[in-house]
Amino acid sequence: MNARKISEYFVRLEAEAKEPAFQEGVWRSFVSVWLLVTRIPLPASLVASRRLPAARDIAALPAAGAAFGFIAALPAWFLTFAAPAAASAWIACGLYVLLGWSLHLDGWGDLWDGFGSGRRGDAMLAVMKDSRVGSFGVAGIVLAIAIRAALLADIDPMLWLFAAATAGGIARFALAVTAFWGKYPWPGGMGLDIVRNFDGYDLFLAFIVTCLLFPIAPLVWIIGIPLVSLASFGLALWANKNLGGTNGDVLGASAVLGELLVLIVFAALPRG
Repeated sequence: MNARKISEYFVRLEAEAKEPAFQEGVWRSFVSVWLLVTRIPLPASLVASRRLPAARDIAALPAAGAAFGFIAALPAWFLTFAAPAAASAWIACGLYVLLGWSLHLDGWGDLWDGFGSGRRGDAMLAVMKDSRVGSFGVAGIVLAIAIRAALLADIDPMLWLFAAATAGGIARFALAVTAFWGKYPWPGGMGLDIVRNFDGYDLFLAFIVTCLLFPIAPLVWIIGIPLVSLASFGLALWANKNLGGTNGDVLGASAVLGELLVLIVFAALPRG
């Protein structure tokens, strides 16, 4: 995106924000992605308007991811006052998986199986679509959970909620970057509308939402955004070349990778 295009996007956003239905549209987008990525219930009045997420709704993912990360980490954070940080970190990861991270881990595991098969194109896609999880997929999922728990345990427990919210939000921005650079040549699938119709303006909106996380952890945000953007860009290009496109599994994998990268940055910060 160049400066002129970004300026045009700001003008467009300003015009849309003045429309009467803007606020309702924002909430509908948030609800649609929230119900997709988490099992945490919402009021019935909001769930009544449920619909499958479209490309534009993905811009709300960073907000949903941040809120989800915060809420899922809250019980384990309270537990740190009475239990060792390592045990609490594993419990935090267990809750995170049970409450919704399993969706992204499923894509992460499928991608590991596809990569481990040594195949390319449709042959790799067939492996990834197999409902059975192979040894590579199991290894990948176990490593993701273990790494997240180890990183969380290495972070000051007083910062857990900030870390979980920041990592959860930026990780979903990583998914948006992958969707923007990915291509979707297949006739159907969960990622069809998200990848095929996700444009520069949608990515701009996702970035604006992610900017809301800056006050929580400024230094992590400054390092994390370019880091996960580069990783997501590389993953999308790899998938386009080796898989033939970027599907829902790749999107989920990019969110897992993005979260781990942000937590690595958090853990690398000096304490005190």
